Order: sequence, then structure tokens, then C-alpha cells
Amino acid sequence: MINTPHNVEQDWNEIIREARENIIEKVSLILLCLLSAKIAAGLIEEDNKSSNNETMKDAPFFAHNEDFVVFGTQHLIPMLLMLILCIALPIIAKRYWSKKTQLMVSRVMAVLICFWLLLYTAIFIALGEFDPKIHLPVGFCSLIALLLPFLMWNPNYRVHEVFYFWILSGPVQAILTPELYDGFPNFAYLKYWIVHCGLVVYVIYATVVFDFKPTLKSIWRAFLMIQVYTIFALVVNFILGANYGYISHKPSTASVLDYLGDWPWYVFGGQLVGLVIFFIAYLPVGLTRKRQVKAG
Repeated sequence: MINTPHNVEQDWNEIIREARENIIEKVSLILLCLLSAKIAAGLIEEDNKSSNNETMKDAPFFAHNEDFVVFGTQHLIPMLLMLILCIALPIIAKRYWSKKTQLMVSRVMAVLICFWLLLYTAIFIALGEFDPKIHLPVGFCSLIALLLPFLMWNPNYRVHEVFYFWILSGPVQAILTPELYDGFPNFAYLKYWIVHCGLVVYVIYATVVFDFKPTLKSIWRAFLMIQVYTIFALVVNFILGANYGYISHKPSTASVLDYLGDWPWYVFGGQLVGLVIFFIAYLPVGLTRKRQVKAG
């Protein structure tokens, strides 16, 4: 087909229209997240002012209870629900949902994960307990949760191939060895499992439903982006005296880093372990692709 001036003009009009729609969608999403956090903080403050017999901090949702036990009931139930959703949701989506519904569900999941992260931060602000050394969304899992609805509103393979390996390494380790003290129904407990388990469910869903299967090259792209995050976290930690990404010191609870020596050696060791986990996470995709090639 010859591109006449009329066709070229139509193409540019289509590009401009799509760009305008994308900008409107992203701006609307940002405003929605910010508004949600603002409303949540406002409701919390209002509840705090109107409380008669007990303060907000005494309410079960806000009170620190330190009831969480690693591999106890409150640990096993979220993991079981996550496994069920990882299996059931993609199957249901592929068999029964239209493309539009599949996309809508992925967006709802991404916004829900991000919302709980923002709500968590808003609650600490309202309680007067916010500490920029701890509660900024700069931690590895928190940063993924924050960026997810913005980078994957319109599913993007290049973003997904990085998130696939990031999520199946960082959040999965956080699920198996949680740095968590408060149990149900504390807001920190709910946020922890909704964000970490939600990320895993999301990335499995997107991999299967949108056919976003990473390649071996994707492993190295994800590993390269880990170095970018490490530099970013080092700068933030230096400025704030924080420990985002556990780069300044090991977490206070048991983790694989305990077996990798002292600082800074455990940082390098942790990256090598992460690279091994990347290859393990690739196995299901690689084996599926190999079977498809043989069948074809």
C-alpha cells in the first residue's frame, strides 16, 4: 500500500489519538491512587477524632499484636490461597473470559496491589508512626507494587520479562521467610500478604493469559535491572541511613542471606543466589516452549 499524504495524515492522527488516550489513562490512574490514599488517610484521621472509648491505635486493625508465627496458620493460609489463585485464575481467564475481561482483571489486580501499598503508607502517616527509613515504597517488593499499574496498565512484554524474574525471586523469598511480626487483622499483616502474594498471582496470570513467556535473554535483562535497582537503593540508603533492599545490613528475621557471610559479601552472594533462582524460575517456561516445539 502506497502512503499517500492522506494516509500519512490518518496514521499520525491515529498515533496522536492513542497517545492521548494512554496519557489520560495513566494520569487518571495516578490521580485514582493518590485520591485513594488521601481518602484512606482522611477516614483514618476522622475515625481517630471521633473515637470515644478507645483510640485508633487500640482498634484491632491498627493495633500491633505480634501474633504472627512463621509457618503457623496465619502464614500457611495466605500461601495456600496464593497457590489456588495461581492455578485457577489463569485457567478460568483462558477458558471463559474475553480479551477485554482478561485485561480488566489484570488492571484490577495491579491497582489493588498498589492501593494496599499506598494505604499502608497512609496509615502510618495518620498514626504518626511514619519513618522514611522504613515506610517509603523503595523496598524491592514495594517498588514493584508501586510501579505495577503504571507500567502494566497496557500489558508490556519488555516490562513483564523483568518483573517475571524479579517477582519469582524477591516476593517469593519474602513469602517463604517473611519479615513480619503482626498477625491478622492488623493492617501490616494484610498489606504484606496482599502485596507479596498478589504480585506472584499477577505475574503468573500475565505470563499465561497474555502469553508473555520470557526467554533466556530475559534473565540477563532482569539481572541487569537488578544492578540498576541496587545502585538506586544504595543512594537512597546513604541519604536516609536506611536499609532498603537489605543492602546495608541483613533483615532482622531469618533468611538465606544469613548463610552468605557478612557485608558486603552477602550482597554479592545474594545476587548470585538470585541469578540461580532466575534460571529455576525459567524452567517451567523453557520446558513448555520445548514441548510446544516438539509438538509443532
